[in-house]
Amino acid sequence: MKHVLPSTTKAFAAALALISFSAHAQHAKIARPWAGHIAHTARAEASRHVATTVIVPGRSVNHSWDGTRWYGGSTTTYTYNPQGKPTQMVFADSATNALYGKYIMNYDGQGLLSEFIYQDWAGSAFRNNTRELYAYDSHGRETLYTDQQWLNNAWVTQESYRTTNTYNTAGTLISQVFESLNIGTNTWQPEERQLYTVDANNRWTEVVGQEWTNGAYVNEFRTRNITWYNWATLLPSYYEDQEWIPSSNTWGFDTRTTLSYQPNGSYASVLQELTAPNTWVNEDRHTYTYDNYGNEILHQGEGWANNAWFIDHGNSATLAYTATNQVRRSLQQNYNSQSRRYEKSSVTTYSNFVTLGARPAALLAEASLYPNPARNATTLVVAGLREQGPVPAEVLNTVGQVVATLALRPQQGTIRQELNLAGLTNGLYTVRLHTADGTLVRRVVKQ
Repeated sequence: MKHVLPSTTKAFAAALALISFSAHAQHAKIARPWAGHIAHTARAEASRHVATTVIVPGRSVNHSWDGTRWYGGSTTTYTYNPQGKPTQMVFADSATNALYGKYIMNYDGQGLLSEFIYQDWAGSAFRNNTRELYAYDSHGRETLYTDQQWLNNAWVTQESYRTTNTYNTAGTLISQVFESLNIGTNTWQPEERQLYTVDANNRWTEVVGQEWTNGAYVNEFRTRNITWYNWATLLPSYYEDQEWIPSSNTWGFDTRTTLSYQPNGSYASVLQELTAPNTWVNEDRHTYTYDNYGNEILHQGEGWANNAWFIDHGNSATLAYTATNQVRRSLQQNYNSQSRRYEKSSVTTYSNFVTLGARPAALLAEASLYPNPARNATTLVVAGLREQGPVPAEVLNTVGQVVATLALRPQQGTIRQELNLAGLTNGLYTVRLHTADGTLVRRVVKQ
């Protein structure tokens, strides 16, 4: 059972995105390895600067729109850890202060969500309701998800899923096996698996999804001809999908997806269906637009009819900021397909901002490139990292094109890696790392 946010927290979804991308939602049907990842990475791409401080709201007030007036005022009070991740969210009525419930979040050593608890208000005290437990491997990929309910003063498991991730010597994921827990027998049962094909650069080119049926794995879907906009951050630019047709033992129902990205992380995806040999027909298009602070201001879905795109659904956000660039108000609108316009849905106002630690700035101070300028190679040194697994990084030229992607492995919290510049033309290059504490940027001159 996946936790559902009450309306009071919907406008604060960006903060909850820092908690986790819940991979267990994929277990019902195998998802592409980058499913749910693109939007999160795109938001991070929009915030390329390294913050010297972390400023977060301590309180928010949310109202919904019924067509004529605002109603249902509710408040959320937030508590954070030093890294700026929410550890508690308390919900109450904005007029009476009557409590509704609260969320409690705990994190592991990688900064990933390890426990999520929902408690409701029982009149005089908070009472346990549901709990989700997570575990991850050293690469930050989920290995265990457990959903529990509070029954007879104890947590009772309702469902649990286990994932076994296998990597090659370069640290690239090459297979995943998904299992579910049989609650009655307390045994793990195979459900699905994904097999990855990699190229000479250890990037995925094909993924085959298989379902466990009658004691064997049977083909279910295939994603192939994958090309990458940015491999380090798992942003594809193109891929084709096929479904397995058991009656003919062949692949069919071909579709293809093309994605395009903007420098601030905004992107669009177009899905086309193969209707005849070499004939691709538009099926749907999704557009995600972010402002330069990394906040989503538009998600629009479109269908294709009569040789033209039409809006099928969408939601937009009009954001107002404080003097220090924190969202202080978010007006949400949903697309009405009957009136063919965006209409007000909810408004959330944030206040009581608090300033947390400045770890990203400290991390930046512990990063260096030498020699700089450099001829054929430079050494990158970064200390004070919390990661145990690979840290994705890329090298960009002066126009923002990615000329190299890297997966850097820290040893006891420190990366010391020689970067080969021999194949690059002379000029200024940017080295960008994506760490748990933020994006770290250093520049080097090749001469």
